[in-house]
Amino acid sequence: MSSYKNNVHLEGNLGKDAEKKSTPNGDVVNFSIAVNEQWEDKDGAEHKNTDWFQIQVWGPLAKFAATLKARTPIIVEGKIKPETYTADGVEHKTFSVKADYIRKIDYSAPNEDSESKAAKPAKKAK
Repeated sequence: MSSYKNNVHLEGNLGKDAEKKSTPNGDVVNFSIAVNEQWEDKDGAEHKNTDWFQIQVWGPLAKFAATLKARTPIIVEGKIKPETYTADGVEHKTFSVKADYIRKIDYSAPNEDSESKAAKPAKKAK
C-alpha cells in the first residue's frame, strides 16, 4: 500500500503583521500570505491573480513567526488542515496551512562591495 502525503509549498508576502495568541495548548501564531500569479494569454493580454492562504504556526517555530511583518516575502512549507464551522445553520469548510518550515526570502540585489569582493581573484602568496 502506498503512503500519501499532505505537503504544501507556498511563496508569498505577508498581508499584515503576524499575530501571536496564547491557548491552553501553547502559543499559536497566525498570519496570511498572498501568492501572486501573473501571465499573458495567447492574445498578449496581461492577467494577475492573488490567492490568500491562512497560516498557523505552533511550537518552537512560533517564536520566529511572531516576528514576521507585513509585506515580508517568505516561503512556507507545511500541511493543509481542513476545518469546519457553522454559520447561520450552514456548515462551512475552510483550509489553512499548519507550517512546519518558514524562511524569509531576500530579493535585494547584492551591493557593489559584495560583488567586487566576490569577483576579485585571491592574491597569490610570494
